Amino acid sequence: MKPRATYIAFDADAVQDTVNSNWHTFRQLEEWQKNHPNRFNFVNMHEIHFSSEHDDLLETTTKSRFLKLMAEADNLLVVASPVLNTESHILNWQISRCVNRFHLPVIIAYAGLEELDEGSIEKFWTWLPNKPRKYIGLDSARMAHIPLTRDKLERALGTFSVSEQFYPWNSTTIF
Repeated sequence: MKPRATYIAFDADAVQDTVNSNWHTFRQLEEWQKNHPNRFNFVNMHEIHFSSEHDDLLETTTKSRFLKLMAEADNLLVVASPVLNTESHILNWQISRCVNRFHLPVIIAYAGLEELDEGSIEKFWTWLPNKPRKYIGLDSARMAHIPLTRDKLERALGTFSVSEQFYPWNSTTIF
């Protein structure tokens, strides 16, 4: 059985910086998918390699490709970390489209953490992109917060799905 399709929202600008970005995290996710294809299915992992040129045509083409991939996804993964550009236009655009247009359940995975508790969202608030912060403030999107470990990620991706209409309880669900 093929695992659920997961769209990863990422900061396209920062991905090009292999030192001060989540590049190593994306490589780890890519490795998990390669080594465990029956457990992980990231539909846009190959898109992380696109050019960093930013003219209007490239942005339009890229967004069009992203929308097609979002339509195939069962859920959305957002990696939160201290090096994330929380104001990234493309990152926040992806999150907004996944939530508002495709109604995907959101899984926010906190890089470098082994566990989360009830105070973790507040404690790591600065790691979150602007859109999830807004959704939390309004409790307007269903989001599961997890530490970024292979086991927790696998369980969350296998649980939350738009196609099966199974969502986290609210915007601050610790899973």
